[in-house]
Amino acid sequence: MKNKIKAIIVLVGFTLIGQVYAEQPIWSASGLKMPESVEYDVKHDRYYASNMNGGLMEQDGNGSIALLDSKGKLIDPDWVSGLHSPKGLALHKDRLYVADVKQLVVIDVTAAKIIARYNADDSKVLNGITVSEHGKVYISDWFGNSIYTLDDGELTVWLANDALESPNGLAVNKDYLYVASWGKNLKEDFTTETSGSIKKISLATQKIETIMPERWVNLDGISLYGKDKWLVSDFINGDILLIDRQGKIEKNIKIKKGTADFYHIIDKNLVVVPLLFDNQVVAYKL
Repeated sequence: MKNKIKAIIVLVGFTLIGQVYAEQPIWSASGLKMPESVEYDVKHDRYYASNMNGGLMEQDGNGSIALLDSKGKLIDPDWVSGLHSPKGLALHKDRLYVADVKQLVVIDVTAAKIIARYNADDSKVLNGITVSEHGKVYISDWFGNSIYTLDDGELTVWLANDALESPNGLAVNKDYLYVASWGKNLKEDFTTETSGSIKKISLATQKIETIMPERWVNLDGISLYGKDKWLVSDFINGDILLIDRQGKIEKNIKIKKGTADFYHIIDKNLVVVPLLFDNQVVAYKL
């Protein structure tokens, strides 16, 4: 994710348990600025995308949130500006939570303006974000092997453990937090010593369970898919994968390198994917 890295173009395809089909997105939107995450707003039937617009850790003030309509038309690439290098997004009760380097930023989506900023000065790179049904916010520190929560107006470390192995995307459901791990010992060139994996963490005990995929991955986004299955994005290989409890890959949407933190709309069976290197957001049917 360095500045001015060019996209590596690969064949777009759809893989279903040994069968390959040529498949094009049902819609695509261009004109974004290194989009890293997408969030769907069911109330307003629209999408938000985070524009890094620069380096991974740069606090340069030129990041923004883009607005797209329900059919993927880009309405405003800089719908809300004044961010640095925003990544993960999560929406809860008209509040859009944004992981922005060393800050958690809160946007009122009705007013389209920033209403709060919470600092995490000791963090390295805040990245993935999720909100529980009760409104508890969880944020991953990708390089810091930590997970933060927002408590009483402060970002505090909920869990710090090297076993998180570069936590990126997050998803929470009832008693567990699920983590898309990039891999052990993340380096400045984004290579790792080990494959990434899925972490299943008990909210009560913080016990970490690892689901290891059947091939090498560097995971970015994650979403639950039924019982003990997950959709994940493999940023480096450029895939959206459906992985089961044993780590078997059941489905594989082959897209492009730079496939980042997607959004899965369950009732539409739709996966909306930011392509960071291509400055696009694309949508696929599962």
